[in-house]
Amino acid sequence: EAIEAAAAAKLEIEAVLLQENQRSDGKDIYFPFGTFELDTVTASGPPNVVTIKATALPFNATIRQMKKTKAWEGYTLSGIANEIAANNGMICMYESAYNPAYDRVEQIKTSDIAFLRKLCHEAGVSLKTTNKIIVCFDQAQYEAKDEVLVIQRGDGTYTKYNVGTSTADTQYSSCRVRYNNPAKGQCIIGIATDSKIKSKQQLEIEARVASVGEAQTLAEKTLRLHNKFQKTASFTMIGNPNLVAGVTVKLQKFGGWDGKYIVNRAVHKVGGSGYTTQIQLRNVLEGY
Repeated sequence: EAIEAAAAAKLEIEAVLLQENQRSDGKDIYFPFGTFELDTVTASGPPNVVTIKATALPFNATIRQMKKTKAWEGYTLSGIANEIAANNGMICMYESAYNPAYDRVEQIKTSDIAFLRKLCHEAGVSLKTTNKIIVCFDQAQYEAKDEVLVIQRGDGTYTKYNVGTSTADTQYSSCRVRYNNPAKGQCIIGIATDSKIKSKQQLEIEARVASVGEAQTLAEKTLRLHNKFQKTASFTMIGNPNLVAGVTVKLQKFGGWDGKYIVNRAVHKVGGSGYTTQIQLRNVLEGY
């Protein structure tokens, strides 16, 4: 009954990780994971074990479940993100210099978060939710930050690794965005290129843009969206609270996979084998 009452009351859980004297210097490391809402509770045995799961964005949250139809007129992407956040009791952090404007965009029988995710994807802006915050950010800006860690092959900081390359839908040398404006009788074109790729494959995008500058920016974002998974890697590390999504690391002595990478996903686990951090990486793109 107590468990059912807690679930019905949408119990909030604040998760933290405390490393006591981890570096043998008498200091403790306090790492906050954030606030989560109780999602599921399971019990098993023997021995008796109760497992609880919590999420930053509950499955039954209105922002995820309620399908809406609405015409958004005269909005920017940040304006839509801020209004959706406010309507769902959240706040928005818009951390991208690119902020496309829409004369009109329609949300048709779609949840708020799915609609916003679609707009962000089309604009080349990343989206995440954490601690009752919607964060819209530009990965290129995050990629430019200094690395928090250098991982050398065989340096003892990891227990398992995997690296790989892909050529499927990741080897475009250019992208052209084109918009024919019937009202003004003009054709707006923006082109982005990656000189390091010799495939001569070009992405062709038809999209409503207001200027050559906006077309150019969208071309760069779209090219980045497709090419950013050319090289990937994953590591199971000795627990490191500094490794979170959005930080960068450098790989050394991995041959063709040497270079700078951004963390796409980080999973921190504390169990019978101690504290580990699993990270998924992709290569950092330069020039666009």
